[in-house]
Amino acid sequence: MQVCRRLHTLATDHTLWRDVRVENATLTDRWFLSVGRCRPRSISLYSCSGPSLSSCVLEKFFTLCKDTLEEIQVTSCTSPVLHGDPMLSLIGQWCDHVTSVDASWSGATDAGVKALSECSPGLRLKSVILNGSQVTDDPMIKLITRHKESLCRLEVFGCHLLTPSGLQTIYEICPGLTHLNIGQVPRVNKDCLIVMTSELKCLILLNLTGLQVVSDTSVDALLQNCVELQSLSLGSCPGVTDRTLHSISKYTPYIESLDVSGCKAVTDAGVESLARGCRRLQQLNLSSTSTGNRGVDLLANYCSGHLHTVKLSFCHISTANILKLCRRCQRLKVLHLYGCAHLPSEKEIRQVNAVVKVHSLT
Repeated sequence: MQVCRRLHTLATDHTLWRDVRVENATLTDRWFLSVGRCRPRSISLYSCSGPSLSSCVLEKFFTLCKDTLEEIQVTSCTSPVLHGDPMLSLIGQWCDHVTSVDASWSGATDAGVKALSECSPGLRLKSVILNGSQVTDDPMIKLITRHKESLCRLEVFGCHLLTPSGLQTIYEICPGLTHLNIGQVPRVNKDCLIVMTSELKCLILLNLTGLQVVSDTSVDALLQNCVELQSLSLGSCPGVTDRTLHSISKYTPYIESLDVSGCKAVTDAGVESLARGCRRLQQLNLSSTSTGNRGVDLLANYCSGHLHTVKLSFCHISTANILKLCRRCQRLKVLHLYGCAHLPSEKEIRQVNAVVKVHSLT
């Protein structure tokens, strides 16, 4: 922008600044003002710092782009000004057109969440992502009540202060949720899952990672009601066995993404049901399960048309079956093989699949 007028004109073209994403950077007041004048549609800041940032400049940023800004993501940032509560407060005060807010791992508390419910009348949130926040039931319920007509996505992964009764109220207030992440919320109990299953029948994406109360029976009931489910995460749920994979193949044959990593009771028998019944699978995580050669062989035979990400870390798979999976699944782009004892060489993999990226310890 500073070289010449021609380059300045090109660099300030608004189409270049429609979606701004910055990672691992030190931000300044001048940067925020420059970006604000470009009036972006979305801004994403990940793991950024800004020791010299001032709150008045951040407020000026929001006033500059309040009529264009629709999506805001400020996650894992260290500057006090970029802390979850002041950010959410400014969003609630200035941003009439924002539909998506992500303040994950930003230290957000009840004060920031309250600001999103006591916001300008024009604000209609479709997506609220508050993973890792210190939020309690009452402010969360008020937030959901305020945006229940528009809200489709809610993520509260790791929000350990939320209670089953609070979550049940949220399900009842907002039955139209299509995306829900309550993974690692330790207080979730069986009754909470029953209410969720009966109320939320429009779910497309569901994350239940790490919930000890999840069982084959609860997942079976869920799948019978949520037949449109496309993505399901059940990682580290000890109650999940082959029966769950059989239910998935029976009730949601068009599922695209499944994570059962860490579910030790998942074996080749379950993978067989999955492979034969869910042939549109695109992403599958079987890491740290009891999946073996037969399961991988069946995936290569029946799911080769769509699979692009497969994770098999700490599974006992032979070199021959790894190569068969790579050869048959020509859309395969990511393959995790951490902790696998028998690995083909990079040359062998390239001979059968030139694009797959293999992640391993070697």
